[in-house]
Amino acid sequence: MLLHAKHAFPPNNLGYCGPDVRGKIEDYLHGSSDGESLLRYLTKFEAAYPFVKMIAESTGTSPFDYEVTEAYWLGNSLLDRIKPREFYQFTQNELISSRGLVGKKDGMKKREAKLLFKQLGPMARPHHTFYVLDMFAKTGEKSGVRGKILELMDSCRISWGRIIEVKKDTLVVERPSLTIDESGQLALTAVPVKKEVVYDPAIQPFNLIKKGDWISIHWNFASERLTAPQVRNLKKFTALDIRATNYSSLITPAFP
Repeated sequence: MLLHAKHAFPPNNLGYCGPDVRGKIEDYLHGSSDGESLLRYLTKFEAAYPFVKMIAESTGTSPFDYEVTEAYWLGNSLLDRIKPREFYQFTQNELISSRGLVGKKDGMKKREAKLLFKQLGPMARPHHTFYVLDMFAKTGEKSGVRGKILELMDSCRISWGRIIEVKKDTLVVERPSLTIDESGQLALTAVPVKKEVVYDPAIQPFNLIKKGDWISIHWNFASERLTAPQVRNLKKFTALDIRATNYSSLITPAFP
């Protein structure tokens, strides 16, 4: 639950996702032992909870097992065990109903979704970034606001950064940014971009954070200190998510 809460907290604190419990999740991250209430809050997130629940059911685990929440937010080998057919069924049942709860009724038709999953095959994984890129690509098809949609994608995906300076309330990191290449497709910048992100030293392990550490970043907030395998997995599945989004051609109409 702690790993899940660390990544669910930034957009919830901004009022984007989940129930209006901003201060309560933060209390838990600051050391509150009220795990029962936190569990209740986390199950009310319209997309994140259905995803971890599906991963758990497909792999014989529990939704808030560490490996399950790690698979959804960062990526790990659990995602390799989920068949495309299971993921497709999830998008047509639980995920569409959860989108309805927040007024998002612009999902693909069943026939289109089935064809898309058939084309993507194992490239389609129940990973947070895959969901983010797909969701904003569809939004971009209608809005055509290139820069804004790209900025939202880059903020909403879980990215990784290496700390080059520790300040009182912020960390200066180097991280690859999402961009559009010369062919009009999504890509990451070849050279990491310097960025200043907010962090809370009262949330462990950020009381011991130091230059050279790797962190995950969500909505410009430092969520967790990453191990080397976690960085590798996040890079691997993000690249796969970008490839899948480009291959599906969902992004092409958004960025002509």
